[in-house]
Amino acid sequence: MPYEIPTLPALIKRTEADFERNAPDALRRADAKVAARALSGAVYELYGYQDWIARQSNPATCDEAMLLSWADWRLDDGPTPAVAAAGFATVAGSSGALVDAGQRYQSKDGRQYVVAEAVMLVAGGAALKLVAEDVGALGNIEAGILTAATPVLGVNPEAVIGPDGIVGGAEKENIEALRARVKAAFKNPSKVGNGEDFVEWALQVPGVTRAWALPRWMGPGTFGLAFVRDGDPEIIPTAAQVAVVQAYLDKKRPVTSEVYALAAEARPLNFSLRLTPDSTALRAAVEQSLRVLIDDEGGPGETLLKTHVGSAISNTPGETDHVLIEPAADVVMGANQVAVPGVFTWA
Repeated sequence: MPYEIPTLPALIKRTEADFERNAPDALRRADAKVAARALSGAVYELYGYQDWIARQSNPATCDEAMLLSWADWRLDDGPTPAVAAAGFATVAGSSGALVDAGQRYQSKDGRQYVVAEAVMLVAGGAALKLVAEDVGALGNIEAGILTAATPVLGVNPEAVIGPDGIVGGAEKENIEALRARVKAAFKNPSKVGNGEDFVEWALQVPGVTRAWALPRWMGPGTFGLAFVRDGDPEIIPTAAQVAVVQAYLDKKRPVTSEVYALAAEARPLNFSLRLTPDSTALRAAVEQSLRVLIDDEGGPGETLLKTHVGSAISNTPGETDHVLIEPAADVVMGANQVAVPGVFTWA
């Protein structure tokens, strides 16, 4: 049974009763009530401080500052930092012209990208390695034209973003995601290279938000590690992002284990249903509920139960009844498939 901290009014009544019981005549005209309130207030603060200490002793309940201390102690690299988007864009111009490192290009909406390495044009063109000036997801841009902030002699001012885009920008890990990783680290302290270890290591890479270990992926002694990046415009990682995770896992894995980082295969799930009452607001709320459900239960090798789909719809505030047409049965995900929202049809 948890210890119950007395409320401030209860403490005041208790202190007043002690004054009256121990010296009823002498204190009849004294400031006993004032003293009772002052003493009770001090005691109440002590109770509150003890309650705060108790919360800080557990990473599941502690405040942000203490959680950062827990993370620094329990996680190898602490919270994952924000990273800037990076990618390539091509420019045309005179052969031999030079684009210096630090040259800025900008999008139509004003976002700026900096040339990371100096490049000389060969055969009338060159690929510029660009890094977003703003860290985080704001710098992600999938396609389009960038314009040089200042002219470069002999080089066309327009740069065409490459087919892979300028992506990979990720926000700093939020406090609740960090809390979940710290709790998982306490539950799995072994670090011997089991499935939970590989998932924990993958989540230490900035931008990786969900990961799944796939034991015996290429036979005994091997692991597949599928992951997604929910903060990117497309959650399925690019080949370059897979290579980053692969390099990090290679650094962490036991020497006897072989691990293969994999881009999860997106499996769109279509939903068809009829709502009562039917409204635009309720449709949006139900759609959000189903998106949360497939994030939680639509990982590789998992089964998305039709009953859970119905529960997610029924638990949406405002819904009183519904008819679920699609999916008509449980959905079993493949070994490397991850569910993503498909088409929502409202009957």
